[in-house]
Amino acid sequence: MLTQTEKTRDNRIAAREHVHGLMESLLGELDGKMPDETQAEVLKRHRADLAKYDAEIIELTEQVDADREAAKRSEEIRRASQVAAGVADADEDGIVYRTMASYARDVLLTHSDKFIRAQVDSEVSPDEIRRAAERQELLKRTPATTLTSDLAGLNPPQHIAQIFQIINTRRDLVNAAGVKASLSKGTVTYPQVDGTPIVDVQATQKTEAGNVGMDISMVTKTATTYLGGGNLSWQAIEWSDPNAFDLWFRFAAADYALKTETDAATVVSASAFLNNISSTIATNADFATTMTAIGAGYNEVYANSGRTADALIMAPDRFGYLLGLTSAALTQFVDVGQAGIGPLRIIVSRGLNAGEMIVGDMDGLLVAETPGAPVRMFVSEPAIAGVEVGIVGAFEAAVVDDGAFALISTAS
Repeated sequence: MLTQTEKTRDNRIAAREHVHGLMESLLGELDGKMPDETQAEVLKRHRADLAKYDAEIIELTEQVDADREAAKRSEEIRRASQVAAGVADADEDGIVYRTMASYARDVLLTHSDKFIRAQVDSEVSPDEIRRAAERQELLKRTPATTLTSDLAGLNPPQHIAQIFQIINTRRDLVNAAGVKASLSKGTVTYPQVDGTPIVDVQATQKTEAGNVGMDISMVTKTATTYLGGGNLSWQAIEWSDPNAFDLWFRFAAADYALKTETDAATVVSASAFLNNISSTIATNADFATTMTAIGAGYNEVYANSGRTADALIMAPDRFGYLLGLTSAALTQFVDVGQAGIGPLRIIVSRGLNAGEMIVGDMDGLLVAETPGAPVRMFVSEPAIAGVEVGIVGAFEAAVVDDGAFALISTAS
């Protein structure tokens, strides 16, 4: 049997369908044409009626649902009260036993063990067993579930206080330079031998021989200053993990390292290009061709400077290529490994251009740098709760002897 609220809702639904049908009929007559003043007024009235009916239907439906839920809960409570039969109390969730003994008795009365069942069935009435079963059923309420989403305040996200990106401060070429100097000024000078005395065979007695003077010039190099600066708030420093203050200097120092390594590599590469071997190798050269080129580079360095090469310098991509290079050909005179090829140690410089391979004597490279570079600088700004930060360093690289390096790969 429908309640009065349900009847009222059904009447509103029927009325809405009627008004909707009238409006659809009028729109069909218009067939896309503009309505006249009377028709427009009728359509306006229909739309207003539809809106009113929609609001009433929604409100009445909510009331019907609420009434049904309340009736259901009331019926459950009444049923629980009847089943409780003085041994338990009824509540909205089912029943609560008054004593442990009452609960234990119902468990025994509803037990599935055949020996217990035989005893119960012979001594307890079916109605009492049925009520005990109903009480046990009402006791099996659904436990409240607690999920992590309900405990947001107890489950903060886990923060890993570590930077996983590479902070690379390697300067393999700079560190391998054979001549290092500390910069105390903006320029550095060093002597360069342009001519030397010679010893010659005396043609005849009391004649001159080997009469050549010595010529030494002064070379001046101007250092390049590298500078980086920034500004951090007090909050950014104090509330960050890892510490933003330390990270700023680490990142800046890494960039300084790359810039100065590239500076030194550019100087070496430019000098080596002027002394490249006659048959430079391509990026896909095989093992035998590569070894021949390395030997040619060793000879080129000696021929151009009289120096004995002690290093094979290469870009990272060349080192990776050689790591995967295989061959049935074997070297007969020197050992080959990732640390060195015979007397040549391997230096991998990220400052070189891709594809570059150079043979040279590292004593031919001079690097001069501010002591302790890059130097940290910072000053507090109390008025705005900030810290101004910066790093600075002066650096200069130079090949002190033309011919100390020879390019063996195709120029990039």
